[in-house]
Amino acid sequence: MSSQSRVVVIGGGIAGCSSALALAGRGVNVTLLEASNRLGGRYGSVKIPGLERQIDRTQNVFFRNFERFLQLLATCESRESVKLQKSTMLAFLEVDRGRISKIEAGSLPPPNHLSASFLNANFLGLGDKFSMQKAVQTIQATNEQQRRELDDLSFLQWLEDNSQSKRSISRFWNPISKLALNLDCSEASASSAIFLFKKALLGNASAFDVGCFTNDFTNAVSSNLRRTLADSDVEVHLSTPVTSLFRDSGVVTGVNTKNGFHAATVVIICTPISDTARLLTGSSASMASHEVAERLAKLGNTSQIGIHAFHEGPVLPEGIPFVICCDEPLIQMLFDRSGELDDGKRSGLPGHWICCPVSYADKYQEWDDELIKTEYQRVIEIAFPESPPLIDFHVVRINRFATAMRTGSQRDRPNPLDAGEGVILGGDWINIDWPSSLEASTRAGLVAAATYLRENRVRDFSDWKHDEKWPDWPNSAKKEDEDWRIWE
Repeated sequence: MSSQSRVVVIGGGIAGCSSALALAGRGVNVTLLEASNRLGGRYGSVKIPGLERQIDRTQNVFFRNFERFLQLLATCESRESVKLQKSTMLAFLEVDRGRISKIEAGSLPPPNHLSASFLNANFLGLGDKFSMQKAVQTIQATNEQQRRELDDLSFLQWLEDNSQSKRSISRFWNPISKLALNLDCSEASASSAIFLFKKALLGNASAFDVGCFTNDFTNAVSSNLRRTLADSDVEVHLSTPVTSLFRDSGVVTGVNTKNGFHAATVVIICTPISDTARLLTGSSASMASHEVAERLAKLGNTSQIGIHAFHEGPVLPEGIPFVICCDEPLIQMLFDRSGELDDGKRSGLPGHWICCPVSYADKYQEWDDELIKTEYQRVIEIAFPESPPLIDFHVVRINRFATAMRTGSQRDRPNPLDAGEGVILGGDWINIDWPSSLEASTRAGLVAAATYLRENRVRDFSDWKHDEKWPDWPNSAKKEDEDWRIWE
């Protein structure tokens, strides 16, 4: 690589930061351009009128199998800002009964490590459990080619074809897939859902250990990202939206921003779908670039809502950090966010914080805050009649939260080099199988970086795959690793 070459990365979210750090670690000159005044993208924190401090838009969830994201945290010295469950525990709340069933990892090897607690769970019937065990075996036996051939089938249809009851679908399969895919199983690709279950719940005994942030995302992660980028000599420009790509004879050789022009050997695009499609079109754009924009438009996004409720005291029972609410379309999960925060990180909150992330929230975007509040209070009053009074309530709407992994979506996810010469694609919507998440964003950014390094014949990257450790970064959080904190 020439010392004069420079890569411009568009987008300062997790994908863009991952790509920039990975390239800088290999001696590449990198400029990172971010339209907003902070790093972190859709995961970043916001200031809400009426609150003294910034909070995250919604509950930012990650798991132990988010290996590349955990590598990124270690690289940015953010281990102290997160905690991980010692072992997998999922709590399912039957709202009408106020009864909680805990699904916990046992001593059996995967995929049977959850079997014992499932047999004792009250939220499902015995027939549900036996049919679910058969579905688990079918998922485990599905190879990659067979899985990909299921992309045109909805996950709901696959579940019904595999004799899953309405109760097991509404109380287990749909809540888990909705959490991860941000889609109802009636619309989600069976291929994407099966990928999720194989990688997470059924992959290994610790894969689905849930993680939490001990501060708001900006203070827990984004500030450390900014420092690490500076230490790596990445040139960062905030509040610098890119207005267009500059093309010379059809080849992208730079970007235009509201503040001026940035020349580039290669431009890596790590922006949301609509922003990417805008940059890839125009009179001077190549046919390949236009085709990618059309595919991205077909993919589209789904939305999420973050409900933030503040009570006079704790709502969830002691030892239960979060619950999945059975048969509740709006109030899907309850997280004890105050319990996740470190001592000293709760200042400025009006009360004990419960965060309720609403996945696939498209049909609730038009609901006013009072209607959402009424639904929240109904669930709390039925499930936890002795809960402390609600003293403050806020709703945050996120319109473009996740790439829509609907049926047939796999064919529309582009590869990094599909947009033509001078451009590498690196958003979490590229063809890496993973659904939109902190992990997908990190992997996509690394795939874009590896593509650049491979094109420039840098050793170690001719065969690198994103399931492999990024060679320049510390290890992710293994079960026995004492450098990572335990979420008790």
